[in-house]
Amino acid sequence: MSSRANCNRMGLLAFVVYAVLGSGTAVACTCAAHPEDVDKAVALAYARADVVFIGDVTAVKRKLFSLPQTRETAFAVRKAWKGLSNSTALVRTAMGEIACGYKFDKPGKYLVFAYWDQQREMLTTNMCELTRKEGFAGDYIAALDKLKDREIRLQKSPEAPSRE
Repeated sequence: MSSRANCNRMGLLAFVVYAVLGSGTAVACTCAAHPEDVDKAVALAYARADVVFIGDVTAVKRKLFSLPQTRETAFAVRKAWKGLSNSTALVRTAMGEIACGYKFDKPGKYLVFAYWDQQREMLTTNMCELTRKEGFAGDYIAALDKLKDREIRLQKSPEAPSRE
């Protein structure tokens, strides 16, 4: 076999290995942009989410042998704006950023926008949502409080008189 043929095969093998294993630079999750206006972004995320809360991470458990690989994070809920009456919550997310997974650190305090996964019967979130560390969520928390106050006022207000 000629050295040129060997060189071509090695080049092809290197290309295949590069294509399968990657260059070390992973293609990250691509998320749709949120509106720049914080109140609008929060209102949209709130409307989509089944559960919105702020809580402290109490445990993180990696599920390496499940498909897909996931991470389950337990929270002590400090305040819930939507969908929770419990003082605890368990939220699942994908393991890596490529799969849009959100990495919760323990200890940590987070604002979480989560969704009910019917198939797995569990709350889930990802890095495309407004979920973030509490220290970076001040504007979102203020917008949630305003949104919730407005919701409560609308529920308490008497119906407008009919015009007959």
